[in-house]
Amino acid sequence: MSFNDRPVYFFYRVIFWYRIPVLEKLNERLDGRLVVCSGNPPGASSLGNLVRESDPAYKQVYLWNHWLFGEKVHAQPFRRVFNLYGPPAAILAEESPRSVTLPFLLRYAKSVGAGRVLWGHFSSNYRVFNPRRHILDRYRLALAKEVEGCVCYTEGRANLLRPFVPDRNIFVARNTMDLRPMFAQRTTLATEGKQAVRRRLSISPHSPVLVYIGRLIRGKGTDMLLETWEILTKDTPGTLLIIGDGPERATMEKTVAARSLQGVRFLGSLLLEEAAPWLYASDVMLMPGYLGLAVNHAFAFGVPVVSLHHPESAGGVKFHSPEVEYVRSGKTGLLCSGHTSEALAASVREVLADQDRYSSNALAYARKHLTIDRMVDGLEAAVRHAEEISAVNRV
Repeated sequence: MSFNDRPVYFFYRVIFWYRIPVLEKLNERLDGRLVVCSGNPPGASSLGNLVRESDPAYKQVYLWNHWLFGEKVHAQPFRRVFNLYGPPAAILAEESPRSVTLPFLLRYAKSVGAGRVLWGHFSSNYRVFNPRRHILDRYRLALAKEVEGCVCYTEGRANLLRPFVPDRNIFVARNTMDLRPMFAQRTTLATEGKQAVRRRLSISPHSPVLVYIGRLIRGKGTDMLLETWEILTKDTPGTLLIIGDGPERATMEKTVAARSLQGVRFLGSLLLEEAAPWLYASDVMLMPGYLGLAVNHAFAFGVPVVSLHHPESAGGVKFHSPEVEYVRSGKTGLLCSGHTSEALAASVREVLADQDRYSSNALAYARKHLTIDRMVDGLEAAVRHAEEISAVNRV
């Protein structure tokens, strides 16, 4: 087998349903050479709910995951795939500080002449990246400097590495899901019209509609969500759609009843296609807690996002996942600098006052920047780069 025909191995803890179209597209770009190596989710984790049965177009190798201390430490024996398919041209591995086997995987891949690429956050979501002060940041940076390619979720995460890692080894693959079905659903719903969709859903056609989507847990700011809604509805009636479920739902329902909050509808967990009309009917996504891929979901339906801005200078708290960078304040949504329900309500009113512009910007941003083609561009470029370096080193 020539070097150019060798497989490319992708190591990940658990493959969630939204990753499958991305990996299928990457496999297509790599001429069918991708072998996806992943395993079981933690036994009691909600992560398992994100795994969907599928028959993807790439090869799969099941590797047994070992989860220790809940989900804090992870080990994934990797030699099986090398025994099955031989030395790869390159490996693409999840950049996770929880993995105790990752450094051994990188070392072994180097020993068999494979290029190595890490893909991930490269920084904690909960504190400032500071390799001088934090040993875990030094560890993550050491691995990033060792490999031939680093693929970051966003430009902001890439900029964290630039002082330490050569630019030629840094790539950006904006984290997203396959938005094409959502774009198509929005187009279909647009032919019906927003007011008609609202009537069908028993929503007032002319009052503001806010939507929250995500797990109902304290870290998502469920208390502040209802407090903000109470402030907003003192002078303007409307509808708050809550899509998702979780341990805080019962408490939230009691709060709604105790405070006589009007217009709150708990929709429970919905499939993407089930959530489509509710999102299309919404004016603003209100997310007081941490943001992730819900931003992509909202933008695909032209729904701007309002959340809290947690600057790195504020006590070292970063708070959000990298996808928060897609919320361009004043354009695709607002990140409120005041950490109060009153300030959050004011931000919602500001977006509602110019909703058409915000909506248009959010949809345009998703169509231009958040497609899986753009994401796979970054992944493919990193893999090709690592393959080239590995091939040169073998000569």
